[in-house]
Amino acid sequence: MKNLIWEEIHKNREWGKYPNEELVRFIGKNFFSLPIAKRKNIKILELGTGQGANVWFFLKEGFDTYGIDISPSAIMKMRMRLEREGFILNDFQKRFKVGDIRKIPFEKEMFNVVVDVGTISYVSYTEHKTVFKEIWRILKPKGLFFSLHILKDSWGYDENTLIDKDTVENVKEGPLANQGNIYFANYRDLIEMLQTNGFEILEAETLIRTYQNGVKKLSWAILVAQKS
Repeated sequence: MKNLIWEEIHKNREWGKYPNEELVRFIGKNFFSLPIAKRKNIKILELGTGQGANVWFFLKEGFDTYGIDISPSAIMKMRMRLEREGFILNDFQKRFKVGDIRKIPFEKEMFNVVVDVGTISYVSYTEHKTVFKEIWRILKPKGLFFSLHILKDSWGYDENTLIDKDTVENVKEGPLANQGNIYFANYRDLIEMLQTNGFEILEAETLIRTYQNGVKKLSWAILVAQKS
């Protein structure tokens, strides 16, 4: 069901032109001190590439870039965008795959960095444990995981439509409406799940965006974790 929702979204809409600001800040803090010639040694995987805004940024900055998305149309549109902007990748299909983040189609200990800008929010609380195990599997020792994750006190959370712990079935209102099921996380639960799956929390911040003149809001966890 979820893959059909996102295929419909990406097939019929333009989605994301510019890289996420918090992700840019994370990359800058950790890797911009590297000369651009050495950044090719940093393998980055994005979970949920969408139409390639963040992938474009990684390639532009010289990183060895990979990605996965559940929507074939997203991957297709990303390739078209990259080619328009001069990134002709002969091994595109090796690097960018249609797939499910609960079973990531890349090898063990392959990546220095895995990034998630909202994608993991779309799997249930229970499925988060599976996703975090997969991320741990594909990260190299001491590899970094960046995540921007929606929190429970956000617009769209409705305890009357839960299908799992804090997981809302087909969010009905707000900016996240009509995008399927969403896990509105308790911050402590996110941290505990990461720690249980072998991660050390390096940074834990919160981003809040208000709507309707401050009446509604979205709260996001900004997490940086390291494979122990």
